[in-house]
Amino acid sequence: MKKIKTVLTAIVMLLSISSFATGPTPDKVTPVVKAAFESDFSKATLVSWEKKEDFYFASFLLNHVSVDAAYTEAGELIGTSRKISGDQMPLNISMSLTENYKGYQVDNSVIELTYAGVIRYYVTVSKENKTLKLKCFSNGEIEVESKVKK
Repeated sequence: MKKIKTVLTAIVMLLSISSFATGPTPDKVTPVVKAAFESDFSKATLVSWEKKEDFYFASFLLNHVSVDAAYTEAGELIGTSRKISGDQMPLNISMSLTENYKGYQVDNSVIELTYAGVIRYYVTVSKENKTLKLKCFSNGEIEVESKVKK
C-alpha cells in the first residue's frame, strides 16, 4: 500500500514539475522501459525522464497535451496523469459536484489520474472560508482528500 501511495503522489507531483524535470536522458533509461514507452506512446514528443526509487517517470506531449506516465523497472506501465479542464470531466462527476458542493467555486484545472485501470479526477473546490481537495471517480463518487481553512 505504501508503494501505491508513493507512485500516486509522485505522478501527481510530476504534473506540477514536469516542465522542469531533469533526470535520466533517454539513453540512460533501461531498454525495457524505453521499448515499453515507445510501444504505449508511439506518437509522444518532447519526452523527458526522471527516476525516483524503483520507478521511471516520463513527461511528454501527446497530441499537444502534456502527459506523465510511470513505469516499473520491468517496463510495466503503472499509471498516467494529465491536466484537463473542468468541462472535460465525466458528466457524473459534474452533476455530483453541483449537487453535493453547492456554494463552492470549482477550480477549472483538474488532474486526471489513471492507475490500476481506474480513472480518478482530482478537483479543488472552495468557498469563503475553506478549500477542499477532492478525489472523484467516474461513477460520481467523491472523497475529500484534504480540507484547508482560510
